Amino acid sequence: MAKFTEREKEQIRQCLLTKGKELFTQYGLTKTSIDDLVQACGIAKGSFYKFFSSKEELFYIILQNQEEITNQLIGGHLRENLPPKELISSFLHTAFKLADENPLLQQFFQEGESERILRKLPKRLIKDFAQDHTKKGIAFVQALIQRGVLRKQDPEVINAVFHAIMLLRLHKEELGKDLFPRVMNLIIDYIAEGLTKTD
Repeated sequence: MAKFTEREKEQIRQCLLTKGKELFTQYGLTKTSIDDLVQACGIAKGSFYKFFSSKEELFYIILQNQEEITNQLIGGHLRENLPPKELISSFLHTAFKLADENPLLQQFFQEGESERILRKLPKRLIKDFAQDHTKKGIAFVQALIQRGVLRKQDPEVINAVFHAIMLLRLHKEELGKDLFPRVMNLIIDYIAEGLTKTD
């Protein structure tokens, strides 16, 4: 197996992330092989495992690294000057819209796919990303509380509520494509009302 300098390692890692995103977007995770990935970067198949334990790990890291999605969602809503209920409703609706428009997130949310991907990942990786996203989410909630958008309550709980709502996306097929938007509109309306109403 070839030995790489630190610079070469970084270049190869970036190539796998870039080409991986392109291939996963075009062909999907299932139809993209490790052979496709290493061929795109001009490395031997065995060298792939110096960087990632599986194509699922590469896919997950690419998915998690799309910071522009999180930044667009959080940053945009921190700049919004809407009434509290409308702001929370807009935030949740936008989160669902971004998930529906992102081809990698669409793959992740396909029936059974998220569980299959997560089973193949190192536990520490899932834990590290979860902690990072939780920190960002809590900071967002704290900012909304300070602005008076949300009532004073435990930011960790509110962030978990937002996360739980997004997990409902995994059940879109079960509820049916026609019924799901109506169900989510009602849930979002109730959640926005409950989180922002004053005593």
